Amino acid sequence: MDKPMCTYCGIKTESNGLTQPTAEERKWEAGRVEAYKCPNCGREERFPRYNHPGKLLETRCGRCGEFANCKALILRAMGFEVRHVTDWTDHVWVEVFSDSQQRWIHCDGGKCDENFLYERWWQKKLTYIIAFSKDEVADVTWRYSVKHKEVAQRRLLVREEWLARTLQSFNDWDKFQACL
Repeated sequence: MDKPMCTYCGIKTESNGLTQPTAEERKWEAGRVEAYKCPNCGREERFPRYNHPGKLLETRCGRCGEFANCKALILRAMGFEVRHVTDWTDHVWVEVFSDSQQRWIHCDGGKCDENFLYERWWQKKLTYIIAFSKDEVADVTWRYSVKHKEVAQRRLLVREEWLARTLQSFNDWDKFQACL
């Protein structure tokens, strides 16, 4: 979904910034709400960015983040190991672990096992790509790029050693918590 259609006129609305979620929207984990206005009749439309998979399955409306949440829910319900992958240049998808191939497989919309999709076809200038699963947090950037030198030059938010140590501390903390 790009911009919602006006529920009165049926034409595409225009962005009107962000607004606060209502109590009902917060109940379904909407951290923010995009506001839109109809250029024809002036009607205001809301696009809550729900994070609760149950609500997303009900509304069937969203963008990559919402669809990644739903896909992760369905794959986990089917017994697959899943990672939610966040690209710092504004995209999310999932990876599913293949027991037969003993590796994580990229899965985004109708595309699977196309790791270089973003860099080659979308021309994204990748920086950080982090995968989150129930068991670990991992920097998977290098699996999604063939231009490692260029990516390394753009990774300036934190030092590489700090990132590796921090991700490892999350993983160690998880193991520590599991022993309690």
